[in-house]
Amino acid sequence: MIGALVGFVVVAVLAVVALVAVIALLGVVIGVVAGLVGLAFKLLPFLLLGWLAVKLIRRVERPRRGVLSARDRAWLDSPSY
Repeated sequence: MIGALVGFVVVAVLAVVALVAVIALLGVVIGVVAGLVGLAFKLLPFLLLGWLAVKLIRRVERPRRGVLSARDRAWLDSPSY
């Protein structure tokens, strides 16, 4: 009788320990995800502005089609051996 009671107590303690470990792991996962989402909301506007600035700069610096610079024209006119 006492042996069975001790067995039930041991199983109950192990179950509580396992439940606490699972809940703690779930809390860590939720905390990491929430932290990453918060960081993304802080960084995304800056990343978007940087991406747009790079696109704008590349569009402004891109030469028009059919227009060669003097250096390109000189290279094309040079004899190739």
